[in-house]
Amino acid sequence: MLNACIICHKKKVKCNLSKQNPCSNCQKGGSECMPYQRKRKLYTNSPSPPDSNTKRTQSSASEFSIPGFTLSAGATKEKPHDVVPTYRGRDRYLGRNVSFDETMIMSSPTSDTAVLSSADRQLLKDQGALTLPPERIQEELIATFMEFGHVWTPVIDPAWLDTSTPSHLLLQSIFFAASRLTAQPNQYVSTADFYRRAKLLFFFGNERNPLISIVSAILLHWYNPVGPETVSTDTSGFWLRTAESIAFQIGLHKEPAVTDPQRGLRRRIWWTLVLRDCIISAGVGRPRTINLSDSDVQPPSLDDFPSQDLAARTFPVYVSIAQLLGNIVQRCLRRDLWPEHQRTLETSLFRWAKQDFHTISGPSLSTSLETRQVLVVYFANLIMLDRSGSVEGPLAARSLLCASFIVGIYRDFLEKDELCRLGPAFTFYALCAGLVLIPAYKIKPLWETANEDTVILKASLQILSKQWGSAIGALRALQKLSDDALYSHSHSHIPPTGTEQLAIPRLNDETRPFFEGFNRRWCRLWGPIVDRTHEGGVSDLNGSLRSILDKYAASRPWGDVPRPASVPEAEPFDADALGLGMGGGAWEGVGFDWGGSWLLDGSLL
Repeated sequence: MLNACIICHKKKVKCNLSKQNPCSNCQKGGSECMPYQRKRKLYTNSPSPPDSNTKRTQSSASEFSIPGFTLSAGATKEKPHDVVPTYRGRDRYLGRNVSFDETMIMSSPTSDTAVLSSADRQLLKDQGALTLPPERIQEELIATFMEFGHVWTPVIDPAWLDTSTPSHLLLQSIFFAASRLTAQPNQYVSTADFYRRAKLLFFFGNERNPLISIVSAILLHWYNPVGPETVSTDTSGFWLRTAESIAFQIGLHKEPAVTDPQRGLRRRIWWTLVLRDCIISAGVGRPRTINLSDSDVQPPSLDDFPSQDLAARTFPVYVSIAQLLGNIVQRCLRRDLWPEHQRTLETSLFRWAKQDFHTISGPSLSTSLETRQVLVVYFANLIMLDRSGSVEGPLAARSLLCASFIVGIYRDFLEKDELCRLGPAFTFYALCAGLVLIPAYKIKPLWETANEDTVILKASLQILSKQWGSAIGALRALQKLSDDALYSHSHSHIPPTGTEQLAIPRLNDETRPFFEGFNRRWCRLWGPIVDRTHEGGVSDLNGSLRSILDKYAASRPWGDVPRPASVPEAEPFDADALGLGMGGGAWEGVGFDWGGSWLLDGSLL
């Protein structure tokens, strides 16, 4: 391919400029033109005009190398790396006969447009955005994030923190994220204050490194104070799409060069955006915004991490199961989860359980917090796959067992006080399990265990609602539907009018391998469904967990119960409302887009 001069636009010819005024893209004046490389534009998103007397500042990020993340002595600037094209020029799609020079419309940043104005900086100071906690508090918060958040969002470059002038935006974002992952309230400043400081720094364009801006937006997406039924710019979806927008600008959707010293970091950030896109899509029932057909980034691997620790092994496995979740949800929302698609997705899930999950499931890891969180996503995937059956058909044994496994894992979360370590997506997974267990109330040998398991889910959602607004809608739905089911059961010793007593579903030989290798102590329904034995009830729980459940079980006896005040007296009980699709009932959430509400739309089946 012939190379063109940036100025004269001629192919393989000498530059028209004289030797006294040489072309900047020629080896020397009058020689053949060299290939043009587009210069990277300095990133800024400052909303206010800066002072003309202020000089441009440099990025505070230190240089490092992969895989050791070792800092260079005395380094204060980023190590330059190869320019990576981030877009296709207009001549690519306008046609070969169109000569369009992108440089004619590019404007390089100058010292007059590169920094905050003095008024903006003073406002940030007045709002405390540039104020950092005491060093001890900083160390505690960073340690908390690295212990509980890094494995799911491995996007922090240690070089950014190991410097004399770390980014205030990055620090405030880490402090905020860490405050969302601890049960102990921070006495120095509240979570909302950390969020407000980081939000101000982000939108005032205080940060010049676009990677840090993306990472900060990823961390801020954990705020999510309200459910998706509320229009807000503080939700997970808003911050994720903001991060994605900058990511596309700097070309994160393109595979980094092998020689790029930030190769592993860029790939980890990109795949964090992808998995978050899938999870948020599932939680709120809205389309994904990243189409991997537009990306050529290879799947994450151990080589993307400086050391092959638990985080390095867990992240690729988490990305793969999150992508399957996104694919299933997309099929459900588009109403095209046909049998051939279901078989393909089932095969992928089975392969994940036998191959991918094996890399993080050893004897010492099978019950770790990270492993249990990943397993919840796996079981939720299987539940949604079984939703493709008829609403009026028999309950699937696989779905019931998956729901029971999820309850058992949530029971562990409760017993070990780990719910505060979970993200907002775990409100959605609890709803998935609850919508399967409530129809089991109609199966006489299972109804008591199913009800007790539902109580555990409601207790978990009640605790999660203290951190995540999306848990409120899920809790209200489960409470409403379980109250209706208990009311029907207590007012009749036979099934509701027009229905027949359902038999215990059987687990066939084809679906049993989906549960091989998992700890069956989590699944209280395994005995009644598979082994034909009776499992213990809530009375076998330890004292601390039992006291928690007593607060949220509504203390309703198994016999007669009063009708819930929220249900009108004249409203008839609709048995179809307790079907797997939940599409036929008159429940108060219809028409509202709260977290997981799309699961209740029977028309998706």
